[in-house]
Amino acid sequence: MNETWYLDGKICAFQPKNGYRAGTDSLLLAQSLNLKSGAKVLELGTGSALAMLIANHNCPNCHFTGLDNSADMLALARKNTHDFENISIESGNVGAIPKAWHLQFDHVFANPPYFDTAKSVRMSDAKAPSFVTDDAKLADWIAAMLITLKPRGTATLIYRADGLEHILSALVNKAGRIRILPIHSFADAPAKRVIVQFRKGVKSESALLPALILHERGATAKFTAKTQEILAGKRSLIL
Repeated sequence: MNETWYLDGKICAFQPKNGYRAGTDSLLLAQSLNLKSGAKVLELGTGSALAMLIANHNCPNCHFTGLDNSADMLALARKNTHDFENISIESGNVGAIPKAWHLQFDHVFANPPYFDTAKSVRMSDAKAPSFVTDDAKLADWIAAMLITLKPRGTATLIYRADGLEHILSALVNKAGRIRILPIHSFADAPAKRVIVQFRKGVKSESALLPALILHERGATAKFTAKTQEILAGKRSLIL
């Protein structure tokens, strides 16, 4: 495994040398969470726990639980979080949420593995074993988020932009105050990702937010100034 620093050296996490490594998606997801002190927070498919480490850095008085079904990732997540008494890493999968977890969390977040919605084929095979059983689909992830949330609790996920229709259909009559943040590689390209945040059991109005642009064509910097500030932990994504 490799030791990697994030947020301009504020957070250190071990990552696998081979296979799936948490990256920009995890960082953006973590920076989009608006957590309140003392909240009970669940991450489904915690992987190496990078997103949770960042969320804990931003709101250290929360109580975090991470769920994963890969023995390797569970060991890595526990290694990365062993210094934090407010973080627990548990074994399990989204298709079999313990009843004791139902209606227990103020916020749930996830970075589900990507599926080819036209062919029902997983697109992220390197990532999937860490997070999901073979028969689990995006709807199962959203169902798990809804069942673990307290009434009026909030949830946040990052996913492929072309999966937005499936996310929204899974939330019909179940959640409101849906916030959709499109993420574009370049300003003149279609959105590549979306961050979707929703609130369970409410009917508040939803909103399509101004897009986040990751890169600028012809620029020497890897990321746009705004994106770099977000990835460095200098600003949050407000949904």
